[in-house]
Formats: sequence, C-alpha cells, structure tokens
Amino acid sequence: MVKKALFFTVLSLLAASSFAQNIHQRYIFIEGTAVRTDHHEFFMKNFALEAVGAGYIVTENKDNAAHTLKFDITSNTNTSNYQYLAKISLFRNEDGLEVTSLNFYYNNIDEVYEFTRTLFQNATLYIPILTTEELNAAQGLYQNWKNKWLYLRASFDYPITFYLLNDDKLVGGQALFNPGNSQISPIDHEIWPTPGATVGLEFQFLNYMSLELNLQISLSTNDFRDYLFVNLAAGLELKFPIKFNNIMLVPYGVFIYPLNMSPAFSEFPLFAFGPGIQLCARAGKSGTVFLDVNFTLSLSDAVMHNPYLFTNNPLFPEPPVIHYNRYVIGIGIGYKFGFFDR
Repeated sequence: MVKKALFFTVLSLLAASSFAQNIHQRYIFIEGTAVRTDHHEFFMKNFALEAVGAGYIVTENKDNAAHTLKFDITSNTNTSNYQYLAKISLFRNEDGLEVTSLNFYYNNIDEVYEFTRTLFQNATLYIPILTTEELNAAQGLYQNWKNKWLYLRASFDYPITFYLLNDDKLVGGQALFNPGNSQISPIDHEIWPTPGATVGLEFQFLNYMSLELNLQISLSTNDFRDYLFVNLAAGLELKFPIKFNNIMLVPYGVFIYPLNMSPAFSEFPLFAFGPGIQLCARAGKSGTVFLDVNFTLSLSDAVMHNPYLFTNNPLFPEPPVIHYNRYVIGIGIGYKFGFFDR
C-alpha cells in the first residue's frame, strides 16, 4: 500500500512573458519552519542540494533572489493516518505573489528522501527553464572563482621573526663583555613582530598548480636607532590548490629573497624558504578571501651589530657582531581577484 500522498495545487499561473529568460531567474532563496529541528534541517539541506543540482544559485538574502521556496512542516490534524503535513510554496519576490503551492503528507522523515526531487521540481515548475548554455553558465558561477588564469593578490600580514642566539664568542653564549673591566651584559633572543603587506600576481598554469610572484613590505624598529625601517623582499610561491565547492586548501612552498637590509645587521641571510598554507573561500564570482600561514627559515646566520658600539660610551664592546639563527612565522589575511577563466 502506498503510504504517501502528494497533492499538487496550482493557485495561480504566471504568463510566460512575465519571466525574462535571464540568469537572475536562477537565483532562489530557501526558507521554512518545522515542528521539529531535524525536519527543518532536512528540508533546508536537501532543497538546497536539489537547487544546486538543477542549476539554481541559492542566495543567503531574499532580496538577491527572484523567487523564494518556502516550506511549513506541521503536525497533521486531518483524519488521515499521516503524522506530518508539509506545505511547500513558491513566491515571486518582486511582488510577493504565491506562484505554486503543494501539500505532502508523511509519517517519518526517512520516507521523504525519494520524493525530495519531485517536490522541488513541482514547486519550481513555473520558473522558466534555461538553455543548456545558460544552465552551464549558472553552474559555472560556483567554479569560476577558483579556475582563473591570473589572480591579483593583496594581503595584510603580521610576520613574527625569531632571532635565536648562536654565537660562541659571547660569554657563556649569552652575554656581551668589556675586556677592560671584565664586566658582562647578558642579552637574550630577539623577537620582532613586523606588520606589513604583500601584493602579488599568481599564474595558475595547471588545475592543481600555480606560481605566484609577490612583493613583501613590512615595518620594524631598528634595535639601536630610534626610527622605523621598511623591509622589502621578493617572494616566489609554488602552490598546489585542493578545490572544494566553496573553499580551497592551498599548500605551497615559498622562497624569499630580501631586497634591502636594516642597518642593524652586519650580514643578512641571502634567502629564506619554507612551507605554507592558504585557506581560501569564495567571495563573489571571481574573488577569493584567504587566511595565510607560513613558516620560513634561513640557512645562514643573521649577524647584528653590537648595539653598544653605536653609543657614546660603549660599555660592552665585545664581540662587535652577534650571530643569530633566523626563523619567521607569517600570518596574513587578504583578498585576490581572478582574471580570465581557464
């Protein structure tokens, strides 16, 4: 015996001429109420999946959609043997007109699975059907943002640089000294947070691989002179995007070449390299917002001048330079805009 009944009632029909055959008709908003939370989640999730599969674009704001698909799940008070009644309606948002309404009776949410597509198709029957080309274009809006040939990237960064003492000429490996009076001055590791920014151009030459060339700018305070110094570096990043519907995980390797050196240093490492990862999320048809984290290290020492040598009375002049191991944890948040679909 069939345990389900589907009653479809057309309350009003819209003339075909009132629907323009354009992409805006494929924007749909979904909302609803239910006597049980799990039933509400079921209809929201499954109607959204059916909408995307049919080439619709589900919006988060009703004002951005041409139509609203609305459901209302209540306990059935009729004499039939079904426990729940689902009323499903389609509204035209420009004037609030109810285009279509249908009722569906059921006892258990599991019974609804096989009817979800039929319910969605019947409710949206009077939305004009797109051509194959228009349908592909609508579905492509979910993919274009991550499949561009070129991306222009800009981000705000907050790299934190760690200078770890590595000098056997220091007394006990951690103190400056004055050989004339045997006095010492203990020093510690240096940690320099340097807020800045990065701009770059990324070329996605394969679906799973891209190359970015960027310019990195950051500000730091010289350790023995009271002024800000602008650090500049060129970066090269080889990226391996892992793509999902609305996000991308992008592990990458980075190579950094410094373009100038603070006067605090006698010698500065020629380059730094390391791994990184970006978490990207869709922001419009061609844009991406991202969170970026990376770790880089330098193979050679960062060699700083002894700061006491730049005072009028150098109390602890030895050694004249101090060797450090250099590591950087980079954190950034930014936006990139894509050009030219692949």
